[in-house]
Amino acid sequence: MGYFSTYGLWMILLSCAMVNGIFLSNLNATCFRCICEASTGCSSSTTCRQSYCGPFTISRAYWMDAGRMVLNADEPTRWGAFEDCANDYDCATGIVTQYMEKYGTDCNGDGLVDCVDYTMLHVNGGPRCQGALSGTFASRFFQCLRQRKHA
Repeated sequence: MGYFSTYGLWMILLSCAMVNGIFLSNLNATCFRCICEASTGCSSSTTCRQSYCGPFTISRAYWMDAGRMVLNADEPTRWGAFEDCANDYDCATGIVTQYMEKYGTDCNGDGLVDCVDYTMLHVNGGPRCQGALSGTFASRFFQCLRQRKHA
């Protein structure tokens, strides 16, 4: 294998995050932060509003679909376990990760699975992720990506 081929393969491997034995390309701290910024401004005081909870505005159905992740030493059957996890940034990131593991796909049809696809999954839901990002959410999300790319 030549230098370019080896280098290219190495760069592809470096751009992937391994989570629970599954590679999720481009699902990284920047992607999580921009989804969070677009969802709530990533406010640490965000709680539950109209059945959506935490910095990523996660619904109970999303949490259940993602596998019912909870805080350490908690039980998914405990009343309030969903809310406590969804309101905690690290635990909520775990919920989003599990959802992406389950549904990760090329939502926008550009041949790549990247942060935009993960965001489309987060907003639109796995089975119907092809819906375009729009409105204030989209503006905040793309502004965050641009700022972090040039930082």
